[in-house]
Formats: sequence, structure tokens, C-alpha cells
Amino acid sequence: MTDKDLDDRALPPARVEAPPPSRDLLKAVEGMKPVRTRTRFGALAVVALAGLIAPSAVLARHVYRPDLGALPVGWVIAAAALWAGAFALALTAALVPRRGDVLPAPGRASRAGGAALVGLLAFTALATVQVPGVSLHPADAHLTLLQSCVHCASFVLEIALPFLLVGLFALRRLVPMGRARVGLALGAAGGAAGGLVLHFICPFAGTAHVVLGHAGGAVLAAAAGAALLPTLLRR
Repeated sequence: MTDKDLDDRALPPARVEAPPPSRDLLKAVEGMKPVRTRTRFGALAVVALAGLIAPSAVLARHVYRPDLGALPVGWVIAAAALWAGAFALALTAALVPRRGDVLPAPGRASRAGGAALVGLLAFTALATVQVPGVSLHPADAHLTLLQSCVHCASFVLEIALPFLLVGLFALRRLVPMGRARVGLALGAAGGAAGGLVLHFICPFAGTAHVVLGHAGGAVLAAAAGAALLPTLLRR
């Protein structure tokens, strides 16, 4: 090793000048704007407002059940409050994250949706009220129990569909896991909204019809949400 080798090793490394940024990059950086923070209740408001259009229109234009005036006022209010409470509980759990969280909690959503459905099934099975001589049964309209239940359950599914579709759009980037459980809660909420409408317009007051057609329709809506949400979000 010579003195020249030592001198070369002591020299600092040569500086490499970085190329100037491209005009497109500078333009993109200059055009950047702050992203609006997602609110906890934004998705809930959008889905609720969009989904409630159809139920509101039906209640505004449809003929009400013939025995509505003869039913106990307290029971009518209590039943309506239960259907509305089940709707609000399930929809909020499906779309609103816990305080401090960013994403909805699938476990909480499925528990809330399941509790709402159990409450509706128990209430309709144990506390359905009818007025003899005023309230109608499927046979009075020349229908079987099955036919009447299919008719009302189909109506519940139609009311639930907007909640599922708009909820799907709102949750398309927010549910990486547990989609079936969130879908169950969304469907339960839509089903409860349909049951609330039927509470005022369905003329059939028999316990079997209300349990199978109204509460059963809500269960079917929840099952549809649990099946559809994971399938559609994978596309």
C-alpha cells in the first residue's frame, strides 16, 4: 500500500445530485387538498334517509288497517316503539363505529341485530292484540295463512332492500372482516322498518300471521343481508 492509496481512501465520496422533480409531480403536490374526516354518524344518516323514503311513502298513501281505531292506544304505541327501536338499534350498530374507532364492529352489529330480532319474535308471539269482530284473519280475504305470510314477508324484504343496497355502498371500504355479521344487522334494521309499516297497514291481526309474516320477514331480511353483503363486497 502506497501513500497515494491512503490519500485516495481519505477522500470524501463524490456527491450525486438528485434529478429535479417532474412537472407532473409538482403539479400533483401543489393540487393536494386535505381529506375531509369521516364522521361517525355520516353513513347512518345517509342510509336512514335513503331507506326511509319508501316506508314514509307507503304510510302516507296506503289505507290503514281497519281495526287500528279499535286497538288499545297504549299497545299500538308500544308495538310501534318496539319496531322502531329494533330498527334504530340494528342500523346504528351496523354503521356507527364505537367512539374512538374508525370501522364498525361486526361483533357488536350481529349481537344488536340478533337481539332486535329476538325481541320482535318474542313480542309478536306473546303480545299480539286483535279485536274480535273487527280485526281480520287471512281466511276473511280468502287466503291461507301461508299465502298471507308470504305476501307480508315479501313486502318486508322490499322495504329492507334499499337499506341493504345503500348500506352496501356506505360500507364498501369500511368492512374488511365480519361482513356477514354487519349484513345481518343491516337486514334486521330494514326488516324492522318493514314490520313497522305493516304494524299500521296490514289488516291481518292473528298471532301466527304476525309472527311468521312480519317478524319472520325481518328474520329473512337479516339472513339476506348476511348472505348478500359478503358476496357483493367481494366483487
